[in-house]
This record gives sequence, C-alpha cells and structure tokens, in this order.
Amino acid sequence: MDATSDAAALLADENLVESFRQHADWQACVAYREDDGVLLMAGNTPFPILYRNCALRLDATLRPNDAFAQAERFFAAHRRHYSFITRGKDKGLEPVLREAGFVERVASPCMLIEKPAVEPTPPAGVRVERFATTQHVADAVSVCMKAYALLDLPGEEVAAFFEYPERLLTRNVTGFVAYRNDMPLATALTLHSGQSAGVYWVGTTPEAQRQGLAGLCTALATNAGFARGAKVVTLQATSFGAPVYRRLGYKVYDEFKFFMRSE
Repeated sequence: MDATSDAAALLADENLVESFRQHADWQACVAYREDDGVLLMAGNTPFPILYRNCALRLDATLRPNDAFAQAERFFAAHRRHYSFITRGKDKGLEPVLREAGFVERVASPCMLIEKPAVEPTPPAGVRVERFATTQHVADAVSVCMKAYALLDLPGEEVAAFFEYPERLLTRNVTGFVAYRNDMPLATALTLHSGQSAGVYWVGTTPEAQRQGLAGLCTALATNAGFARGAKVVTLQATSFGAPVYRRLGYKVYDEFKFFMRSE
C-alpha cells in the first residue's frame, strides 16, 4: 500500500459504499438493504456481479460468520447466486467464504488522490462533452459495453446497470464522453458524496485505446470531484487502468476482492 492518511482512506471508503446505493438506484433492483451491518443487493438480472447481486460488510465489528449468514439468507430468499466483496478490514471474512466454497475471482487496488490531476490535452479531432442529456448517458453505456467486454462482462449486463438513464443527470453525478466526430470513444463518471467523490465506469472502445482518452476522461472526472469540494477522489482500478491512474497521481490505499462460489 502507498502512504495515505487514515482520514483520506475513510472518506474514500464512504464513497465506495455510496456507489452501491447509486447503482441500486440506476437499475430496477429486486431488493436492496443495508441494515444489520451488511449491504445486500439483489439486482435486475441473475448475474452474480459487483453492483448487481452482491454483499458488502459495512460494520467491521460484525462477526464474519454472522455477516455471511445474513447474505446466505437474503440471496436464498431471492433465488440469486451472489458475490461477496471484501476490503482490507474484511480479512476475517475470507476464510469463512473459502470454507463455504467461494473463490477469489478478482483482486483490485483501491486508489485515491488528494489534489487535482493535470488534465491532458485532447488528441486532435477529439472533443469531450459533459453529461447533459440521456443521449450522453447512452453514448457512455455504448462505450462501456465494448470496453468491459474485454473483462468478460457481457454487453447486455452492462446495459442493465443503466435502466434509468435520467437518474444519472442529477447533481450527484458528473459524466464525460469523448468523441471523434460523432463517435463516442471513451467515458468516465464522477459520483459526488460530500467531502469525497469517486470515479466510476472508465472505459475506452477497443479501436480508441492507447490514445490517452482514458487518462483524459479520468482526469476530468477527478477534477470534477475537487471542483465540487471533495477532499479525496477515489476509484477501484482494473489491471488495465491502474498504470493510467498512477500517472495521474492516484495512490493505493486498500485492496478490493471479489469472491464467488465455485460451481
């Protein structure tokens, strides 16, 4: 882990939790709850993935076995397979999950930045627009459908996260889409939550990679958070994105793991 303050890490984690609430609002969730120390989300498709059918322990003092039992009851009632998300403070959960047949599928660095990033100059012929209409949201989704296919996330599952595009045109979301002519090529969006903000859904279409567009959109989304008063901006990196975020000044403060039951 890099050197970051506990206060910055706490603010970043608060935004991560807020991101689950926002994603629940953008799709027609079957059920969502976060009482009794565990966040539980049964989504609009059976796909057991982050922000759809997943569990996250909110209360670090809650016994791992009790957190797991809550998730088992909830998802059995909704007839869903699910993923369990852990962070550094959830290490005690991991043996419980493994004993129950869950395996670690993904480990991603949680990153944060405490000052604005330098915004790269857009390449020739590229313009960037902020979300202002549902067409911007649709263009961003089209980018992510292509980009996240490289991570084996089906396009229809990406689209299902955004059933209510008008809900991304609110004060707590700032989004960006990069275009060449009228073709959407890259995107990123910012979730604002008080003293923290988070960058989510960074994506570049395969044909537009290695042109600096992910870094451009991420820098714009990062600085949108600071412009709204955030002290910390956070994101969860993929293996593709981590080097880009490092160059912008992001540091690793935690690790985010994704566990699923082996079939």
